[in-house]
Amino acid sequence: MKKYIYFTLFILLVVLIVIGFAGSQYGENASQAQPTSPLNTLKSAYQDIAWGTNVQKHLKILKTDLDGVSNATNNSNYTMLAVYAQYIVNDTQSAIQENDQYTVSPKLQDAQKEWRLALQDYNSAGQFLLQGANEAKNGTVGAENFQKAGTLRSSGTDHLQKASELAGIT
Repeated sequence: MKKYIYFTLFILLVVLIVIGFAGSQYGENASQAQPTSPLNTLKSAYQDIAWGTNVQKHLKILKTDLDGVSNATNNSNYTMLAVYAQYIVNDTQSAIQENDQYTVSPKLQDAQKEWRLALQDYNSAGQFLLQGANEAKNGTVGAENFQKAGTLRSSGTDHLQKASELAGIT
């Protein structure tokens, strides 16, 4: 899972760069038939690359958070589990807010939407994980919240994979 996220992110960044520059070349050729501004093409390519870099940054942060959750879970350390669950909630909220600041090219808009859906699912998973960890710290099982967190994490991963496919990463 961890290797897949890094590999996907790396490929996404490379594809974004290639699409940006290829789109720029296509825009220059198409401008003979219909005028398009080279500045707009460059701005769009820059936004695509900047968005891809932002995705990469947040995937690394999310990986660190998920590693912390895994370690805490393996050690039955519900205090640390609650800490990392809160990190997931905070970090995904930050990633959503940053994601919404980018206007990507039409080629990447669906990928950007899927990335946002992945972040929303991971955010909700973090919230349920936090509730479950707090219940476990207080001596109750918290199994229902842990199950919901697992389902949402899985959905987030599905959205992440779809975002990769939409961005041309297979």
